[in-house]
Amino acid sequence: MKNADTFYILALEGGGTRGIYTAQLLAKIEQAFGTHIRTCFDLIVGTSTGAIIAGAAVSDIPMTDIVELFETETPYIFRRRWYRIPLFLSKYPNQKLAQVIAKHLPATPLSEIATPLMVTSSEIAKSEVYIFRSDYGCGDSEPAPTGKDVNLRDAILASCAAPTFFAPKSVDNFLLADGGLWANNPSTVAFTEALSVFGKEAQEIRMLSVGTGHSVNMYRNRRGWGFITGWGGAKLTSYVMTLQSQASARTTKLLLKENYLRINPEIDFWELDTLTQLDNLKSLADRDFERYAAEIETFISIL
Repeated sequence: MKNADTFYILALEGGGTRGIYTAQLLAKIEQAFGTHIRTCFDLIVGTSTGAIIAGAAVSDIPMTDIVELFETETPYIFRRRWYRIPLFLSKYPNQKLAQVIAKHLPATPLSEIATPLMVTSSEIAKSEVYIFRSDYGCGDSEPAPTGKDVNLRDAILASCAAPTFFAPKSVDNFLLADGGLWANNPSTVAFTEALSVFGKEAQEIRMLSVGTGHSVNMYRNRRGWGFITGWGGAKLTSYVMTLQSQASARTTKLLLKENYLRINPEIDFWELDTLTQLDNLKSLADRDFERYAAEIETFISIL
């Protein structure tokens, strides 16, 4: 049984199609331990593709369904515009992503979601961080519940609007983009929320953080380092998000020590829209579940 004195957090990072790794790992947890992800945690936090998975978890949608979403829907979402002019249009139209989200996740108002949920985003007009929260009240220390009247689908779409890949999402007169710009790995955000909003002490917190792969082959030395020729345009977005993920993981590990379990495989450089590695990512998730199964079971006290 879960320890009533312990506050359990699930932090899910962004990564586009690489989110199938996260979904598959969580599906293995549900299948092996006969549980629902929602019941294992006191707070679930997601960024971008992690927000899709977090939204499914709090909606009690089986993780096997979300694995299938990645397998069947990502080729549709990431089908390039044949008429796209790179300097003027985002790489993909938002409408396809919105259609897939509407097909697979409910339009539940955040205020009606029982499980504490955080979804990160970025307010690009004012250069501010933006967080969607479900309606959890925690006394005088609670920050303004940003966006709780928004429905789950719109919060996810805002969190997924990665620069150059998708256009920003307008929600309640805010212009919102991918939460990965500042919290691709939302571990430190979740830790801060547990302290400041839920009133927990650091020693009371246990966090499972699931990544979408750490690239060990992103850049090589070259002669030209222009925006397109060297930094790679959209690749730079992935690089910045990867650095944030590492910094967040290392900081949270220093704060929580053995109470922070980070699962994140080493991968080659696979872009946010890479479709050719879905099966490989599932296999990596299966491998890592076998490697960490006993630790996961003990860590979040599933049984």
